[in-house]
Amino acid sequence: MPRGVYAVIAVGLIATLAAALLATNTASGSAAQLEYVEQATIPDSSPVPVPGGGGQMRLTEGHIRATGLNVSNYELYWVTSRLVIDAGSPVGSGRIVCTVKAPKGAEIAQSPKPLRATYPRSIDQGKLNEQPVPEVVLVRFSSHGDELATVRAGDLPRRFATEPGINLEWPNYVRGEERIKWFLPPGPPQQDLVLPFATVWKTTVPPAAKIACTLETSAGTATVRTAGALPKLSPPIDEEAEERKAEEREEAAEEEAEAAEEE
Repeated sequence: MPRGVYAVIAVGLIATLAAALLATNTASGSAAQLEYVEQATIPDSSPVPVPGGGGQMRLTEGHIRATGLNVSNYELYWVTSRLVIDAGSPVGSGRIVCTVKAPKGAEIAQSPKPLRATYPRSIDQGKLNEQPVPEVVLVRFSSHGDELATVRAGDLPRRFATEPGINLEWPNYVRGEERIKWFLPPGPPQQDLVLPFATVWKTTVPPAAKIACTLETSAGTATVRTAGALPKLSPPIDEEAEERKAEEREEAAEEEAEAAEEE
């Protein structure tokens, strides 16, 4: 049998095994599927001129969404926003640092790898616009007898950048403060440059976030700021209701799979 055929078979087996593992993990309840029960909009920032003239930058479409409390009186909350820079702005080869500050009593959540639950991930070779955008986020969080939980990432757009050639890194974490750093390519953006970002926090105090993004170019620096908060902690998680929802989702998925097989 030609080597190419063996390669195809191997890839198929790996894909099948990965799908089986994912299905087993979901079906066994090894990761609790949590719903957001409280939410608030983060106001758009005031627009600020880009250094060198010819465009503005601003923070838009921010949200805070929180789950219920677990038995240890912790809850998860999702913070997201988007930095928007006008098309044609003189930001070529610039640097951007966005900071999300949480209140005392909150800490950045961790994914199982372990990595901080921050998005987008670090990436080079100018391929930020190609990085997959998650639909759900898996983090370490005790609930329903499990040590992992998933929350939706529904506020994110389809891409982490509207322009190619952008790199990203995570500076060292400072307690209660997450930072994301972008490296822009030469030349002005051909369309409005949109850079979405999100963080997941674990907290025992009402969820809140202060967001600031600073652009640095050869012509100078500019900063935009906004903030948002929920007035109180969420009520405890109704584990029975969450389990019923998870079962309903699994049944619906099974029905869709059966219908697809019949077709």
